[in-house]
Amino acid sequence: MGIDMFNLTTYASVDRGYLEEVADVTEDTIGKSFYKYFCKLDYGVVMWKPHKFGPEMNDRIPYTKVDINPKYFDNFKVFQGCLFGLFSEYEEMSLGRFNVSRIDLKSDIEDLPIDVVLSRLYAMGYRRDSVSLIKGSTIYVGTNPKIRIYDKIKEIKARRKKGWSVSKDDEEMLLSGKQITRFEIQIRNLKMTLQDVIDDPLELVSHFDRLQFYNFEDDGKIASMGGLQLLMSKIPRKNRAVFEKFKDKDLEEQVRNNYITSVTEWLNGNERSNDVPF
Repeated sequence: MGIDMFNLTTYASVDRGYLEEVADVTEDTIGKSFYKYFCKLDYGVVMWKPHKFGPEMNDRIPYTKVDINPKYFDNFKVFQGCLFGLFSEYEEMSLGRFNVSRIDLKSDIEDLPIDVVLSRLYAMGYRRDSVSLIKGSTIYVGTNPKIRIYDKIKEIKARRKKGWSVSKDDEEMLLSGKQITRFEIQIRNLKMTLQDVIDDPLELVSHFDRLQFYNFEDDGKIASMGGLQLLMSKIPRKNRAVFEKFKDKDLEEQVRNNYITSVTEWLNGNERSNDVPF
């Protein structure tokens, strides 16, 4: 689906007994972290009881923080049921009680080499020195919002090699044998509740407007100076045909439409039983 991560905060109290049943609860005894208690689950992390500062400051910090990844849930109903189940039965939970401190938006495009993205990409509103390329397969742009564009298949293989958990969707993606490039935008301090996001998730699609693409081979100035021959010589021959497939406006629309389609399907999906991962 089109949302890859939620960092949620709330003043509601967790159901500690339930968390101790399904996973291990660890305690920060030296005050190194904001929160005193941690519980790592297959699909995220639950933290609660601020203790890093004095009583007055700790009381201002939301009592509970949940970092949870929607990709482990087949649809929103299952996600919501699992999220609410983390909290005490005495709490009247609602989506409006969760503030979104971070959200990661994503859009996956098939058969798009990173070389093509790197040659075409123009990120609106970012300084050139905020762009970095890691190991030739991951592009980072900016800080907040932070753009990350990478080879998703390589990332899944790296996670498996390290023994980290991999979602069902990621496993299916790997088995498909397709080349997949992920466009990811990480937004912090969103100033929205979870209810706001669910009510109008398409409002967030505007963040993908920052990604614009440039058909350098159509630029007459580059061609007249002999630059086109130099640029094309740096691109592997097998990838040159892809430039016709992924023109500027077409690629921009694909990125936007993929997010819209996937997030809509996830929100409107039918609830299935036994889908909560432990």
